[in-house]
Amino acid sequence: MSDYSQNPVEALRYQAQRGLDNVPGYATGLQFQLSDGPRVYIALSATELVLYLGSDLAVHYDLKGRLVKISDHEQFWRRSLSGRVLHSRKLIAEEGGGIARGVLSDGDARTVVQQIQPHTTAIYEAIQNAATQIELARPSAAEARQRITPVLRLAASFDEPAAARDVQQFQAIYGRVAVLPPDQYNALVLQATEGCAYAGCTFCGLYRGVKHRKKSADEFRKHIHDAVRYHGDGLRARRSIFLGEANALTQPTSILKEFFHVIAEQLELPPPEQPSSGIGASWWLGDEKRFDGISSFLDAFTNTNRTAADYRELRNGGLRRVYIGLESGAPVLLKWLRKPATPEAALKCVQLLKECDIIVGVIVLIGAGGREHAAAHVRETIRVLNEMPLGRNDYIYFSPLVVYPGSQYDTQAMNDAVTPLSVEEVHQQEQEIRLGLRFNLQRGKPYLARYELETFVY
Repeated sequence: MSDYSQNPVEALRYQAQRGLDNVPGYATGLQFQLSDGPRVYIALSATELVLYLGSDLAVHYDLKGRLVKISDHEQFWRRSLSGRVLHSRKLIAEEGGGIARGVLSDGDARTVVQQIQPHTTAIYEAIQNAATQIELARPSAAEARQRITPVLRLAASFDEPAAARDVQQFQAIYGRVAVLPPDQYNALVLQATEGCAYAGCTFCGLYRGVKHRKKSADEFRKHIHDAVRYHGDGLRARRSIFLGEANALTQPTSILKEFFHVIAEQLELPPPEQPSSGIGASWWLGDEKRFDGISSFLDAFTNTNRTAADYRELRNGGLRRVYIGLESGAPVLLKWLRKPATPEAALKCVQLLKECDIIVGVIVLIGAGGREHAAAHVRETIRVLNEMPLGRNDYIYFSPLVVYPGSQYDTQAMNDAVTPLSVEEVHQQEQEIRLGLRFNLQRGKPYLARYELETFVY
């Protein structure tokens, strides 16, 4: 394992009792002592480069040298392609415990890059220095240096000006990515449409002022080409393809099949006979052109005429996951939210998707309608979710309502004298729905998780 086994040195620790030199995911590693700093372990895997500085700090880069994560014992920073940084920290007992999350200001996000880059530069200069004594190496010092150096060189050059240029490139291709389901934060986003086909829900302001349109096949083809070139080797860490924007699946089946065909021209998707739940990491991990399927949002109320045969065609073209905003099982509340949907339409849509072996994510809006709608919201949402044929590998997301002053929802709630739920009441409402859910033992239990829009970064 090491060129220096005759003079063993204890490796930096990973998690509990495992040395970093013995982690299966890291095929390549180097450990040494900085001349004026901590002991460092550099780990290269099929998806990322990680710099461990002592036992406290880990800095993650994608394979194109972009800073993506920083962590220590108490805090975590996740930097997005758009340059936004999500900061999470453990709360001490006096603060109530748990985790606090928030998106940093643009200035603070730039500071994160500025503060980390000198450490990375020092590490790069150290491994370029022949006098640096390598303590541990995997598989050998010479080979590890050869593999690590190209990616580390990119990471060392990722200073604040380089990060700003990278953000400009991202914005030129994407404009922005408004939102994704939590399990798709690691997806390659491809925008076949712009804006939302409906954009009338009072609680959603994500696409206000964005004109809805679909890209032509040639526009979409160029968009994919530009996105793939921009991500570069960073694609090796991306699992799936997310078809945006908003409710892209509301396009006619014939148009979607054309979109899927354009995707398949440049990227590889699993064969139709592969079960949606059986696509393991071995299929896509470390391959910049291979993904485990296409995912997208869907408004059930705009797809009432789509049949199981239509969904089978889309599945054969690569569709593997669909996310539906149920919001509530209470028809009166949906009407008040100006969402032209019925629980029955959502139920039928989920039934068709599951019949066609497509994984489903159902999103429930917590706190919507305030105290006046709370009882019906809880009761009817439980009823509808229990009727859906959801099982293992499916998702139920609980998304707390976010109300912005002066928004359409805020204005309507004030006009109708709707009393907002407190933070504790929102939490209680979520727990009541969770406790009321019953799942088929043979199908298994879907994943249940929080979906917080305010902490989304891509």
